[in-house]
Order: sequence, then C-alpha cells, then structure tokens
Amino acid sequence: MSLGTEGKLKKSPKISSVTVTDDGKIKLKWSKVETAEKYAVKRSENSKGEFELITWVTKPEFTDTVPQRDKTYWYKITAWKKLEGKKTSSKNSAVRAAVITDIPAPTGVSVKALKKPAVELKWENAKGCSGCIISRRNDFFSQIIPVAKVKGTSYIDETVVSGQAYHYSLQSFMEDGESIRQGLFSPEEDCIHLDCGAILSAKTYPGKRIAFSLRIVAGADGYILFRSDKKDGDYLEVARSSSGLDFRLEDKVARPLKTYFYKTAAFRKIGDREFLSEMTKEIAVKSKI
Repeated sequence: MSLGTEGKLKKSPKISSVTVTDDGKIKLKWSKVETAEKYAVKRSENSKGEFELITWVTKPEFTDTVPQRDKTYWYKITAWKKLEGKKTSSKNSAVRAAVITDIPAPTGVSVKALKKPAVELKWENAKGCSGCIISRRNDFFSQIIPVAKVKGTSYIDETVVSGQAYHYSLQSFMEDGESIRQGLFSPEEDCIHLDCGAILSAKTYPGKRIAFSLRIVAGADGYILFRSDKKDGDYLEVARSSSGLDFRLEDKVARPLKTYFYKTAAFRKIGDREFLSEMTKEIAVKSKI
C-alpha cells in the first residue's frame, strides 16, 4: 500500500538492536512507529528465503526462543494499524540477523574510506578463531549479506560505489575439518566513500566577497569551504552548504587585495556521524577592495 496519506503509517520500523542473551535467546528492539497498533515479527533461516510470521506484539521489542545453536536467524518487522475498518501496513524493516553461538564477535572493528572507491576494515578476531566473515548492507531497506571470508584481521572492500552508504557487521569463524562455526555479529559500522568534487569557478566581488561554484558529488549532503592565509597552511572551515544540490559557497574575507587559499570537501551524515571526502586541490584567490 502507498504510504504518506493522512492516517496511514508514514514510517517503517527500524531494527535498532539484535542481541543474543546469556541463555541463548534472541532479543530484538526496533523504533516505534507513530499510530501503529501492533507489529508483525517475521523470521527466516535463510536471508533470501521466505519469512515466517512468528508473533504479533504491541511494543517495539520481542525476545525469541530459538531451538538450535550454531545457526543464523534472520528477522524483519512490519507495523500495522486499522484504517477505515481495513488493515494497513508499513513497509518491512531492513533484514537483520543473529546467530546462536558461544563464539564472541570480533572486537576493535574500524572502517574507513580510502582515496579510491574502497573501504578498509580492521578488527581483532575472537580467541581461537582463524578468520572473519564480513557482511554488509547498503541502506535501511536492504538485507545484510556476506561479501568476504578473510583469514586475518584486515580487508579492503573494493566493490563499493562512491556516494553509497554501507553498514558493516563482522563474525569470527572457526574451522573444524569441512565445517565452519560462525560467531556473533559485531555492531554495525557505517562508512561511505565520497568523491571530493572540484572547484569549478571562483569569482571575486567588491566588499571582499568571494563566491565559489562546485561540482556536485553523488551521495553528498553538502559541501564545506576551507580557507588558509598562506599556501599549504592550516585550513579552517569558513562556510558550508545545507544540501547536496547547493553547490555555491561564499566567503567574506578580512582584508582587501590579499591572496587567500581555498579547498573544499563533500560531507555526508549517517546517524550522528559526519563523513568527509578528501579535500580538493588548493586554489589561490585575490580579494577585491
């Protein structure tokens, strides 16, 4: 059903955590959907298979008692309400997974975007484990899927697309002959590679005003203008745009007939974090009176 009509559910649930309790249960929590009367909890043993409805709940949380250890279970949530006597639902949440195991998740996980479109991951495996399974999802409505199995503690993901946000979760694994035991998922780590763009033009105006036009960067939430008083000096932020389509920035400098140096960078916010691209090449601009 289409969303956004007055009275209908305008948002979908977002699974905030999937944790395994000490007694081998899976505890799910998700965001509350305004005006929702209940939530459908669905589970699957295959991320690409059919999801079975296992329960209805009225609160945005549920603890699942699953029967088998060393097995991964996948979940998605749908919000429901009655509208004019008929049931209407939100879109499904993103698919999230948990595995019942005594193998801890990797620790010290770090992710960072490299200069080329790639993401570097580093971590520490659980004790006794020989490697790590790296999974990722692309956005809120995508499922998390494995992208690499690595024997070691680092990996460079070169399959990323610039401007696309990725969310990584890692599992240590143990090999026993031909069988593999997978550990718990680590908390998701966000990352995005952004192209730095370019300064297309810089125009000076009377009143010591300098206006810049930038190249639009895919996936950017906006752009930041940095200034230095000398070549290859320390750069400070002097302006930023409020939209990825707002590619014009302006600086009003302190002194006339002085040469200032500028760089710009694209930024994207994911949750409470801000990710920056590399800076553009330095350009010099002389102010007017």
